[in-house]
Amino acid sequence: MIQRPKVKWIAPIVLCGALIAGSSVAIAAATWNDPDGDASVDLSLTSRASREDLETLKAEVRAEMEARKAEMQERLAARVESGEITQAEAEEIREKMAERRAKLEQRKGEKPSRAEMEARKAEMQERLAARVESGEITQAEAEEIREKMAERRAKLEQRKGEMRG
Repeated sequence: MIQRPKVKWIAPIVLCGALIAGSSVAIAAATWNDPDGDASVDLSLTSRASREDLETLKAEVRAEMEARKAEMQERLAARVESGEITQAEAEEIREKMAERRAKLEQRKGEKPSRAEMEARKAEMQERLAARVESGEITQAEAEEIREKMAERRAKLEQRKGEMRG
């Protein structure tokens, strides 16, 4: 058999490859640098939230936290007024909350590990069970607290998704 020189086929293949690559680059450049703004690539799915959006979300979170704090203060005052707890007990609760807030501020920027979050959740469940067992709250109230916690967690996940999105 007569062998044909392979060099004859290399040049057309390289030329076709160069043409395809060059046209791809030209199409991409035209799409990305479209001065009319009607590019065929929609970047809205990959862009992150703007600084303004993030600030708005942060303000909403702060407002919600303040509302929850005010609600808690009202509930404490109502419990003192009804005689359910003493003023000293209410002050003790406020001090514990201030300590928790200080810990949160101190750890700001640090993300708790999954194990820490699971431990916190288990601790909360134990405290709720102990309060039900002692008669401080009913099982229905404990379930209501669990539901509120689940709602807050869902809102937090939603906000995280909005910030990433």
